Amino acid sequence: MHILVRLFVVSLLANAGLGQPRLEEAENNVRISKLVIESNSLPAADREQIIRLFQQKTYLEGEIGERIRQALGNVGYFKAVVDEPKFSFLAQPASRIASVTVTVQPGVQYRLGEIRFQKATVFPAAQLRELFALRSGDLFSATKISVGLEDLRKLYATRGYVNMVANPVVMSDESRRSIDLVLEVDEGQPYDFGKLYLEGVEPHPGAGKALLDSWKPLEGRRYNPVELQHWLLANHFDWKVSALASDSIRTTEDPESRVVNVTLTQWPERINR
Repeated sequence: MHILVRLFVVSLLANAGLGQPRLEEAENNVRISKLVIESNSLPAADREQIIRLFQQKTYLEGEIGERIRQALGNVGYFKAVVDEPKFSFLAQPASRIASVTVTVQPGVQYRLGEIRFQKATVFPAAQLRELFALRSGDLFSATKISVGLEDLRKLYATRGYVNMVANPVVMSDESRRSIDLVLEVDEGQPYDFGKLYLEGVEPHPGAGKALLDSWKPLEGRRYNPVELQHWLLANHFDWKVSALASDSIRTTEDPESRVVNVTLTQWPERINR
């Protein structure tokens, strides 16, 4: 028996990572001194794996239940239900260290069946499939699917398809306890490199012109973030910027002309010293 569930990327993979919370939200953080998982059907080995993952770690209080559900989903319990966690905080005032108890109904454990692609024309399906680490028969993991989808986005971007969207459709087979994933690919239109804009003060006479001249061979060519990073690495000293594109580059898409314009921003003055 197949059950079809249509999920967009955001809803399928929201909060798939299990990293630490942001420092600015420290007042809502909880350090889990002990995690107790109450369940009549969760195998002991899986229970201990989840406990080890969370004990002595710090998370936002309101996210702990969802993070436990995500962790269960990453070992195949795709339809796990996790009740609201119960917190027992240490006695001292303002303590954010707690013993956490949560009741779990894991449901059945699913394995990956197939991953198929629809409406994908730019790359062959075999190449797209290699982006996903999960093989058929592996325990289903939303986090590993998330990584594959991000790699899919990056691959399409190398051909200028910066607006590609892959909508996952999940089909669970209850008799086989497997999940097939169909990715409906909306490739969009390819974009080219657009204009380069410089933001900040010219560090020395002629630096701006040199950068704009070095940009001319890229302008009008098919956009590729890898080429953009290579260009930045070759030129970042001329504008006193970070060699990391995420720190020093702001990209703006122009859907009318289908170009990606790039603004190069300088380090703050305090870093330049």
